[in-house]
Amino acid sequence: MSKRDFILDPIEAAWIFDKAYKKQRHRIATTIEALMLAEPHQDPEVSLEEQHELRELLVSVLDELEPIELWMINALLFEKLSLREVQHILGIPKTTVARKRDKIFEKLRKKLENNPKIKEYLNGNTNTP
Repeated sequence: MSKRDFILDPIEAAWIFDKAYKKQRHRIATTIEALMLAEPHQDPEVSLEEQHELRELLVSVLDELEPIELWMINALLFEKLSLREVQHILGIPKTTVARKRDKIFEKLRKKLENNPKIKEYLNGNTNTP
């Protein structure tokens, strides 16, 4: 086949599809699929269903925060602002920013640690009904 020939037969192009498929990581959709694909004596990966449930739990807890607390978490974790930058924006000392950050994390931890879904995820219990 010369450089300018086009592959018209799908059988001739099968190697291209195989190579592309091998590079693509399969996303596990359900808990059952995660269990079926897990190696013997290995923990199954977290399925998309479980990821969605965990995200919804986290979002519901974040919604319970005060607006300034939510702003601080967003600025420090997602916007990657330093304590000093947040200090200048809010006009409060850096140590106060750090203490407030720690209190917010403690508040989130207390709300999340008693949730049965979170406990199940952290302990590795994958009991499916």
